[in-house]
Amino acid sequence: MEILKNPNFDFLGKARYFIAASLIIIISGMAYMATHGIRYGVEFSGGTELIVKFQGPPQVDRIRQAVEPVAPEAVIQTYGDPSSNQVLIRVAGGAESGGELDTTAKRVLDALAASYSSNPVLESSSEIVGPVVGAELRKKAIQLTAWGLLFQLIYIGFRFKGAKWGAAATVAVLHDVLVTLALLAFFGYDITLNVIAALLTLVGYSVNDTIVIFDRARENLRQKRKESLAHIINTSVNQTLTRTLISNGTTFLAVLGLFLFGGAVLRGFGFAMVVGIIVGTYSTIYIASPIVVWWDNLKKDRPTAARAAL
Repeated sequence: MEILKNPNFDFLGKARYFIAASLIIIISGMAYMATHGIRYGVEFSGGTELIVKFQGPPQVDRIRQAVEPVAPEAVIQTYGDPSSNQVLIRVAGGAESGGELDTTAKRVLDALAASYSSNPVLESSSEIVGPVVGAELRKKAIQLTAWGLLFQLIYIGFRFKGAKWGAAATVAVLHDVLVTLALLAFFGYDITLNVIAALLTLVGYSVNDTIVIFDRARENLRQKRKESLAHIINTSVNQTLTRTLISNGTTFLAVLGLFLFGGAVLRGFGFAMVVGIIVGTYSTIYIASPIVVWWDNLKKDRPTAARAAL
């Protein structure tokens, strides 16, 4: 199946425009997060978690309407077996002591009793997620991402027998994470465990897309030894373009549906996946591939410069 017959686009010739756009987004995002801070979910910032059991099947939208006046940014989702009629409510911040915990929980339960009395609460339990626990989770999330990038660098460098391939793929994936984080900050999404899961998913997805193009480039290098590396990589991108459009396009439609119809709980996850699929697709072409060519040209220029110095 071919969407485009024998495409011959000059992708690498336009790479500088995409690199400039990426740098603008990343720098702007870092500046925005430095000045406005990063919005963390309850898991990272600390807060109150309540498990509420209702008499009948809970309506999440009605619960959200009832809780919103006292906890505007509460995360509400069904909990456990649907037949148990339980809902998990997370309220970020303001959970420094047991007294504050009781106050937050009481406000939420009072709001439910007042605005959702048609389905009364039978029992509830609450617990605190302290700032120390949140800081530890943030640390582990960063460590997990860093380890993933490191092992990816080692694996690709070993598989393709060259550091330039591994470095290019790692920089491209790091670029994807930074751009996605920047857009999450711009659009006001909280960094939750769901978002971290989306970022880690994108790390694997993006590197898989990169490996496909690098594999084709390696095959072409064996057959077209007289061609320049830039020409070979550009040809490889064109040869795999149909595969990229089909696989990434179908994945994009799936995550777009998740973003549009997944509800408030999955909205951040869906947004991160939608952005990540788009960014990951063009970073393989316009970030990873140019870095390989740049690295190769740099290695060729060094002996020339050394001979000129002599």
